[in-house]
Amino acid sequence: MHKSLRFIIGERMPRYCIICGREETSEKALVNGLCTECFLKHRGILKSIPVYDITICSVCGSWRYHGRWHPPLPVEDIIKKMIHDGYEKIVNKGVELIEVEDIQRIYKVNKGFYEALVNVTAVLSNNDIVRSTIKIRFRLNKVVCPLCSRKAGKSFNALVQIRSERGYLTDLEKEYIYGVLTDPGLSNDVVEIKDGKHGIDIKMLTPVIARKLASTISREHGAKVIETFKLRKYDPRTGRKNGVTTLSVRLPDLSEGDIVSYNGELGIIRNIEHSRVRVHFFSGKTSSISINDYWRGSLSRVNAVEDKEYLVIAHDSTTLYLLDEKTGEIKEYPRQTNLNMVKDGDRVKGYRVKDRLYMVKVEGDNHGEEEKA
Repeated sequence: MHKSLRFIIGERMPRYCIICGREETSEKALVNGLCTECFLKHRGILKSIPVYDITICSVCGSWRYHGRWHPPLPVEDIIKKMIHDGYEKIVNKGVELIEVEDIQRIYKVNKGFYEALVNVTAVLSNNDIVRSTIKIRFRLNKVVCPLCSRKAGKSFNALVQIRSERGYLTDLEKEYIYGVLTDPGLSNDVVEIKDGKHGIDIKMLTPVIARKLASTISREHGAKVIETFKLRKYDPRTGRKNGVTTLSVRLPDLSEGDIVSYNGELGIIRNIEHSRVRVHFFSGKTSSISINDYWRGSLSRVNAVEDKEYLVIAHDSTTLYLLDEKTGEIKEYPRQTNLNMVKDGDRVKGYRVKDRLYMVKVEGDNHGEEEKA
C-alpha cells in the first residue's frame, strides 16, 4: 500500500527518537519525542538544579516550612519532604511522578550553602520507571524560633499550679509530674518550672498545652482542676484579650495504706490507679471507688495511728493469736470478717481509729468480694 494511502485511511505513522533514531513501539513509547535513554541523557529528570531555603531553630531544632514551625527533623528528612512536596515545579515535562529514595551525599559549597546528591525513582509519561541521581542545592539558615525567643524572655501565657490537699507534694508525686513533663508535646511549651515548698509552678507558652498537662494529671491521678483568667491587655479594635490562664491542679490527699471512710464505713486503701481508689473495708469486702467521691466528700481520710505488726501463730473460729516478734508478747484478737481468710504465718498490722483497734492483713488483699462504686 502506498505510504500516503496508509496515512489517509488512518494507519499511524511510525515515530522515531529525534536524537538516536530509535523507532517507537507499543512496548517502548517515546517521552516527548525521545526514547527513555536519550531523555535521561540529554534532558534528565530536572529542568535545572533547584535551590531550597531551609530554616532551622538553632535552639530547639524545629524547622520552618510554608510559614509554620514544625518539630525537629534531620536535614536529610527535610530535603526529602521539600523535594517530594514540590516536585511538579522542578521536573521536566514527561516526568509524571518522583519519589525520593535517600540522600547519597551532602557537601558544603561555602558558608551556609550546600549541595546534595539525591537518589530518586521517577515514573515517566510512557510508564517507564527509572532510577536516577539528581543534584539539589540548599541554603541553611539558623535562627531562633518564636517559641524559643519567648522562652528566653520568660514570656508566658499560662500558669499551671500543682498542689496537694495535704499542703505539700510527696517525692512520688513530684517524680510523677516530672515524668509527665518528659513528653516533648508538653516540655517544648514549658518556659520555667519552680519547685517550691507547697508545690510546683509551671509557666507555659500556650493555654492549650497547659490544659493538656492539667487534663493528664486529672485523668491519671484524680486531680481537681480550676481554671481562671487574668487580663493583661485588651484590644477594642479586634476584641482580642491578652492575659494569663491559670490552672490550679489539686491532688487528693490519699495514699496507699491510708485509713479512709466511705459513706461512714472504714477501710484501708490498697492502691490508687487511673482515678480509682481500691479500698479493702474492715467489713471484709473490697471496692473500687471513683476519686470523684473524694471531692464530693463521701470518701475521706481518717486520722489513724499505726500500731504494731504481728505474726499470726495460731487461730480458731473466733480468735487470732498474734506474736510481737520484737518483744515476744502474744496478743489475742477477735477474728473480724475481714480476717476470715487469715491463716498461720500471715502478718497483720494494727491501726487505731479513736479508741478502737483494727487489724488488717499486710500481704495480699484478694480475699473478699470486690465492688465498684
